Amino acid sequence: MQKLFFVLFICLLVHNGNAQPHQEDSLKTILANVTEPKQKFDIIRAYLERLNTMQADNVDSALCIELLKIAQQERNDSMLAISYNWIGAYFSFTKGDNVSALEYFFKGIPLAEKAKDKRRISSLYFDIAIAYDELENFEEAFKNNAKGGENLPDKTSPLYDFMLAQYLRGVCVYYIAMKQTDSALHYVPLMNEITRKINKNNFTFSSLFLSGAAYDENNDIEMADLYFKRANAMSDSIQLNGLKTTFYLHYINFLLGNKRIEEAKKASEQELKLAKTSNNNILKLEAAGFMRQVYDSLHQTDRAYFYSRMEAATNALIFNQNNINKMQALAFNEQIRNIEEEAKAKQAAEVREQNIQYALIALGIIIFISIFLLLSRSIIVNEKWIEFLGVLGLLIVFEFINLFIHPYISEATHDSPIFMLIILVIVAALLIPLHHRLEKWIKEKMVEKNKKIRLEAAKKIIEKLEKK
Repeated sequence: MQKLFFVLFICLLVHNGNAQPHQEDSLKTILANVTEPKQKFDIIRAYLERLNTMQADNVDSALCIELLKIAQQERNDSMLAISYNWIGAYFSFTKGDNVSALEYFFKGIPLAEKAKDKRRISSLYFDIAIAYDELENFEEAFKNNAKGGENLPDKTSPLYDFMLAQYLRGVCVYYIAMKQTDSALHYVPLMNEITRKINKNNFTFSSLFLSGAAYDENNDIEMADLYFKRANAMSDSIQLNGLKTTFYLHYINFLLGNKRIEEAKKASEQELKLAKTSNNNILKLEAAGFMRQVYDSLHQTDRAYFYSRMEAATNALIFNQNNINKMQALAFNEQIRNIEEEAKAKQAAEVREQNIQYALIALGIIIFISIFLLLSRSIIVNEKWIEFLGVLGLLIVFEFINLFIHPYISEATHDSPIFMLIILVIVAALLIPLHHRLEKWIKEKMVEKNKKIRLEAAKKIIEKLEKK
């Protein structure tokens, strides 16, 4: 039944790509009927991945938290890496907080490596590269994009071409940003070829405008114009505002640079309309800046001043929104930290319980051997063995007491090393005299027992001799 729910939900995602509220209701209904954690994890991930192809800048934070909870519960490195990848995506794409995003992307890397999940390793490195691009640290972006390229899935994997397309796109972005035209034009055909192969609108769109930007840098106006026009023609079908922002940045700069003011004005108006419709201040800021440049070029001072004021007002809005985002990020980070701490505490408690069991087993074995040697009527025991068993028993008892009381003294002393050491020294000081008395008593009993065994043996020898 649960598998049927999963299949139905994936079908729903495919056929109702734009009906997001309906999808969210369906997601809640299906999750309520799924009990297996891994299957619930896969359903949430499928939902996020499908949504990501349409609205990467709207990652659901609550679903990211749910992924992390399930991954911590299952203690699965691959699932944890996926969770941190999506949390990073939330910070990067939804909140524009690329510094926080990098923290979670880097958290996911060792987990993905431990799980030997190449698809996830490459995905994390590509997302790290995008975050560095947004921070305009292009060298770090290039390094991490290269690491992603080194960890592509096997060529037999159905995701190989998809991940390769991300790698080639990252390379082109770097060479265009660094104005290394020859290198950019070398990778553009490769990017276009793999993009046609995977046939995904978002990749096709970015491939077109990046090709236009590369040819623009090479002063090949005709080829740049061809690619930009093709990208502009399909821009209405693209729902990712981040992609559109980058497209308009390259396209309008190209138009302005070639004195095509009316076309630049029309494209800037399209961008501003999109910014208002999507309530995207970053897009609005960029569009207002372009409109100001357009009217400056047309020598219409009043209109240029109007858009200059819009730029300033939008800048203030973005600043305020960034402050709100930072406060929300603090709360979100605390939520994640609590989940991680709970998982660590649970794991530590289980390890401690297991260690206590081992200590009890070892102590039980020592006690059993000691009692056996005490009660045995035929084994003569050397005192060195008694001393060895006594010391071993003392160490195990001390370790058992330490394991048992450690959480309590840790809480009482607030993890102060000095106070914890003092308490453990006091425990040892009480145990050592008790150990000496017990050892002395056992030795006395062993000596008496050894004498009896020898005496009985001597009697038997005497009786045999008398009979002979």
